[in-house]
Amino acid sequence: MPKAAPSEPYTFGWSVYDASLEYFHTMQEGVLAKANELGINTLINDQKSNSIEMVTGSTDLLRQGINALIIAPYNPLLMQGLVENAKKYSVPVIAIDTGTGGADVDAFIVSDNFGGGILAGEYALDLLKDHGIKSKNFAIINVESTAINASQRGEGFKSVLNEAGYELVAEENGNSDETQAYLVMQNILLDHGDDLGVVFAENGPMALGASKAIGEAGKKGQIMLIGFDAGPSVIEAIKRGDIQGTIAQQPYQMGELGVEIANSIL
Repeated sequence: MPKAAPSEPYTFGWSVYDASLEYFHTMQEGVLAKANELGINTLINDQKSNSIEMVTGSTDLLRQGINALIIAPYNPLLMQGLVENAKKYSVPVIAIDTGTGGADVDAFIVSDNFGGGILAGEYALDLLKDHGIKSKNFAIINVESTAINASQRGEGFKSVLNEAGYELVAEENGNSDETQAYLVMQNILLDHGDDLGVVFAENGPMALGASKAIGEAGKKGQIMLIGFDAGPSVIEAIKRGDIQGTIAQQPYQMGELGVEIANSIL
């Protein structure tokens, strides 16, 4: 027989990578909206792109007596300890997007990052042809090293461009940050700006940073730029012509699904 409904509303803990970032803010909106729809209370921990905040904040949620933990981890490599701790409280853990670190979570919701990178690569080839760009060189701006799943985007992109005869001349870490990507793109332009066909940034904020550097160098429309995530700021940049394309994820729906799955498990 199905379990009886709880005598009191469930309380879910939501631990978010960084709510100041558009992508994760949208994911948080999905979590809160679905929890409200289902009559579930929500406690929030904002990790603020910090491993310590991730661990201490999520642990504090468990101590507050939550019924389920939904987490988009900043550092998936630290998930093992969190999941083991959650099991002591008999709390299911649902991970979203950034990874599990191999931990035994109850559910993992993630996009096909490698497949998304392939889509970006295929679109890049179309752009290069349509714009008559002759350069056979490309560059990739990577997310932080702990974002193992997101790094597959660049691998997918690279596989398509390499197969088409293009050469990777620069691959640098922008740490998922707009300002760092701006500085990285400046360095890439110094070394390869006169012979560079396309740049792939593995997330949205880095695409925005790269677009600023490309624009300042007078290379807008001469070097193609593709991002990932399709946040509102990136869409506006595409409309302006600062960025030529992006791959869309569905963070709002991912957040909703995390709540639905946790509720189903309980």
